[in-house]
Amino acid sequence: AMYEEASQVANDAVSSIRTVASFCAEQRVMDLYQKKCEAPRKSGIRQGLISGLGFGFSFFVLFSSYALSFYAGARLVESGKTTFGKVFR
Repeated sequence: AMYEEASQVANDAVSSIRTVASFCAEQRVMDLYQKKCEAPRKSGIRQGLISGLGFGFSFFVLFSSYALSFYAGARLVESGKTTFGKVFR
């Protein structure tokens, strides 16, 4: 939905390319298209950063819990309270 206006500008420019070319308005149409794409681009970047940070944090928590579990298991094996196979189970 955010790209609808930019798509409309591009569609109008392509459908009336002769008029755009006759008035030497190619750069103006390109600038208008770029302007219409600016808000969706910024929104996409923001959404990508938020998603990336969310995934990064979730994997950090996941692998930190693995590390903590393996550390605790190693300490138990070292003290002789359990075996290596039981830690993995």
